[in-house]
Amino acid sequence: MVTLWKRKPKPNPEPEEKEKEKDHRMCKTKSSVATASMAASASTATTPRKHQHQRSPRATATQYSTTSSSSAPSTATATSSSTAASLQALRDSLPDLPLLLTFHELAAATANFSSSHRLAPNSTSFRCSLRGHPAAVFRRPLRRDQAHVAARLAALGHCHHAAIARLLGAAASPDGSLFLAYELLPDASPLSALLRNPNSPSFTPLASWQFRLKVAADVADALHYVHLQADTVHNRLSASTVLVSGDGANLRAKIAHFGAADLAGELLGDRRGRRIEGTRGYMAPELIAGAAPSRRSDVYALGVVLLELVSGQEAVRYEQNKATGEYERTSVIESAEAAAEGGGGGEAMRRWVDRRLRDSFPVEAAEAMTAVALRCVARDAAARPDMSWVAAKVSKLFLEAQDWSDKFRIPTDISISIAPR
Repeated sequence: MVTLWKRKPKPNPEPEEKEKEKDHRMCKTKSSVATASMAASASTATTPRKHQHQRSPRATATQYSTTSSSSAPSTATATSSSTAASLQALRDSLPDLPLLLTFHELAAATANFSSSHRLAPNSTSFRCSLRGHPAAVFRRPLRRDQAHVAARLAALGHCHHAAIARLLGAAASPDGSLFLAYELLPDASPLSALLRNPNSPSFTPLASWQFRLKVAADVADALHYVHLQADTVHNRLSASTVLVSGDGANLRAKIAHFGAADLAGELLGDRRGRRIEGTRGYMAPELIAGAAPSRRSDVYALGVVLLELVSGQEAVRYEQNKATGEYERTSVIESAEAAAEGGGGGEAMRRWVDRRLRDSFPVEAAEAMTAVALRCVARDAAARPDMSWVAAKVSKLFLEAQDWSDKFRIPTDISISIAPR
């Protein structure tokens, strides 16, 4: 009897080649170090972790990078340990936020939104910890389909800037609200509180021209990033949403609520019939008339913040007329226009600039910054500049402020009076 033996077919290398091609595609936008680490991980045995929540594309790339072949030799212990360390370093370097959270998870993190978690008494904002990250949670009305929130969250998850408070996650509630979680900056204070402390009106930590220009440069650069790179509109900019931390050379400013208007659907469709939302003094005329938020309305709000930094005044204030006894509304825009038109060799501008700077500033620079801000707050939206121009002008003025400060070395405990007030 003759037995026929069938030759065992050779393994098809095609799946392995496809897996390598897949890894190559996933790493195409990463650094060469990340590419090498992921290529080395193809020889180790690692089980992919399961995630309960949808993540941004960056997080998905991190998950795929942990998947590897199960044919690693048992004798390669040292190589496996080295590769595991490299893989962990890669995983730590890639952001896995923001997260699409469930409302139940967010309620549990804030103890069902208890008063003990409020950021301030009677506040509708809460503090909590999300996946080990200290977070501040804010509530917004949701005006878009919940199914679209995940897509926008993934897109905004690619956006990271040193002067923007990081978006950690979002969750829709059963009552149609959107809860947004941002990084909590425990040592930061709102710009409005630093410029105007009712308990100590004659004091401000921002007592130098260089400090004021540093904040202005950070905010302008961040808003430029929101428009150019994130391709969205902020619609929440004010002195209260600019968070300032550190001092001296470590002074930093960040804008909060990035992506809130986009995720909540405030930028969509016709706004007729809706309640006008915004912060008094920062809303462009077209917003008050019912137009949708735009980059131009963001520029308007930035212009108001710049005028506040120069003058220290509120965006809008009410003062009592001593003659009539009635309260009259005055805006920082109106007072800035009066100072710019005052002439007198800069005396009107010097009187308008915040007195707590103690005349230790170049008048020409104050005039230049005020001119930039007044262009930003033009009543006609089409007349306002875009953020590329504004950010470049403010950055130039900040660099000049640094040079001016280094040249004169103004001590912090004295003032220089160039002309009488």
